[in-house]
Amino acid sequence: MVWTLLVVVIGQVGCLTLAVILASVFAGLWLDSHFDTKPVFTLVLLFAGIPLSVFLMLYASRKSLARLKEKYETEEKENK
Repeated sequence: MVWTLLVVVIGQVGCLTLAVILASVFAGLWLDSHFDTKPVFTLVLLFAGIPLSVFLMLYASRKSLARLKEKYETEEKENK
Protein backbone atom coordinates (compact mmCIF):
# COMPACT_ATOMS: atom_id res chain seq x y z
CA MET A 1 0.00 0.00 0.00
CA VAL A 2 2.79 2.43 0.85
CA TRP A 3 4.59 1.62 -2.39
CA THR A 4 1.47 2.29 -4.40
CA LEU A 5 1.00 5.67 -2.75
CA LEU A 6 4.66 6.48 -3.30
CA VAL A 7 4.36 5.69 -7.00
CA VAL A 8 1.24 7.85 -7.23
CA VAL A 9 2.98 10.77 -5.51
CA ILE A 10 6.01 10.49 -7.78
CA GLY A 11 3.74 10.36 -10.82
CA GLN A 12 1.76 13.39 -9.69
CA VAL A 13 4.90 15.39 -8.95
CA GLY A 14 6.44 14.47 -12.28
CA CYS A 15 3.32 15.38 -14.24
CA LEU A 16 2.87 18.66 -12.35
CA THR A 17 6.48 19.65 -12.94
CA LEU A 18 6.28 18.78 -16.61
CA ALA A 19 3.02 20.70 -17.00
CA VAL A 20 4.44 23.81 -15.32
CA ILE A 21 7.61 23.71 -17.44
CA LEU A 22 5.72 23.20 -20.70
CA ALA A 23 3.20 25.92 -19.86
CA SER A 24 6.01 28.32 -18.98
CA VAL A 25 7.94 27.62 -22.17
CA PHE A 26 4.95 27.82 -24.51
CA ALA A 27 3.52 30.93 -22.84
CA GLY A 28 6.96 32.56 -22.87
CA LEU A 29 7.51 31.74 -26.53
CA TRP A 30 4.09 33.08 -27.43
CA LEU A 31 4.65 36.30 -25.47
CA ASP A 32 8.13 36.70 -26.96
CA SER A 33 6.82 36.33 -30.49
CA HIS A 34 3.90 38.66 -29.76
CA PHE A 35 6.04 41.45 -28.26
CA ASP A 36 9.18 40.67 -30.30
CA THR A 37 11.40 40.20 -27.22
CA LYS A 38 13.06 36.89 -27.97
CA PRO A 39 14.26 35.22 -24.75
CA VAL A 40 12.94 37.64 -22.11
CA PHE A 41 9.46 36.30 -21.34
CA THR A 42 10.49 32.69 -21.81
CA LEU A 43 13.30 32.97 -19.28
CA VAL A 44 11.23 34.98 -16.81
CA LEU A 45 8.34 32.52 -16.92
CA LEU A 46 10.68 29.56 -16.75
CA PHE A 47 12.42 30.91 -13.65
CA ALA A 48 9.05 31.86 -12.14
CA GLY A 49 7.89 28.29 -12.71
CA ILE A 50 10.59 26.86 -10.45
CA PRO A 51 9.05 28.06 -7.15
CA LEU A 52 5.61 27.17 -8.47
CA SER A 53 6.79 23.62 -9.17
CA VAL A 54 8.28 23.33 -5.69
CA PHE A 55 5.04 24.60 -4.13
CA LEU A 56 2.95 22.16 -6.15
CA MET A 57 5.28 19.27 -5.23
CA LEU A 58 4.94 20.09 -1.53
CA TYR A 59 1.19 20.46 -1.83
CA ALA A 60 0.74 17.13 -3.62
CA SER A 61 3.07 15.34 -1.20
CA ARG A 62 1.33 16.74 1.88
CA LYS A 63 -2.10 15.88 0.53
CA SER A 64 -1.05 12.31 -0.25
CA LEU A 65 0.64 11.99 3.13
CA ALA A 66 -2.53 13.18 4.87
CA ARG A 67 -4.53 10.63 2.88
CA LEU A 68 -2.12 7.89 3.93
CA LYS A 69 -2.28 8.94 7.57
CA GLU A 70 -6.08 8.96 7.51
CA LYS A 71 -6.18 5.52 5.92
CA TYR A 72 -3.68 4.16 8.46
CA GLU A 73 -5.69 5.55 11.38
CA THR A 74 -8.95 4.05 10.13
CA GLU A 75 -7.30 0.66 9.59
CA GLU A 76 -5.82 0.78 13.07
CA LYS A 77 -9.24 1.61 14.61
CA GLU A 78 -10.80 -1.32 12.75
CA ASN A 79 -8.13 -3.72 14.01
CA LYS A 80 -8.71 -2.84 17.67
